[in-house]
Amino acid sequence: MQVLRQVLTNIPLSQFRRASSFSGGLAVLWVALALIRTGTTFHLAPALVAVVLPVTFAYDSDGKASTRDLGLATLGGLGLALLGTLILTVAGELTGPSLLPFGGAVTEAVIFAIAGAATGFVIGAVRRT
Repeated sequence: MQVLRQVLTNIPLSQFRRASSFSGGLAVLWVALALIRTGTTFHLAPALVAVVLPVTFAYDSDGKASTRDLGLATLGGLGLALLGTLILTVAGELTGPSLLPFGGAVTEAVIFAIAGAATGFVIGAVRRT
C-alpha cells in the first residue's frame, strides 16, 4: 500500500488531470453515442480513448515525463477504454460486426484498446527524446 501511495503522490497531477479529462471525455462520448446509435460499431473508439491519455500527458509535460509516469498514464488510458468496453458489453451494445477475422466486437474493442495504449506509450516515449 505504501508503494502505491508513493507512486500516486509523485505523479504531476495537473498534467494527468488534463490528459485524463480529454480521454475520459472521449470515453463518455463513445459510450453515449454507442448507446444512442444502437447497432452501430465505433471500431476505432477504444484505440482513440486509450491513445489520447498518454500522448496528451507526454505533450503537457514538455517531454519531461518519466517512463513510470508515462506508463501510469498509458494504463489509465487503457483502463478508460476497457471500462467503456465493459459498459457497452453489459448494455448489450457491442454486438455489431468486427474488423478482425476472429472474435466479435468485444474482442475487437479489447485488442484495439491495447494497441491504442501501446501506440500512445510509444508516441509519448518518442516525445521525451
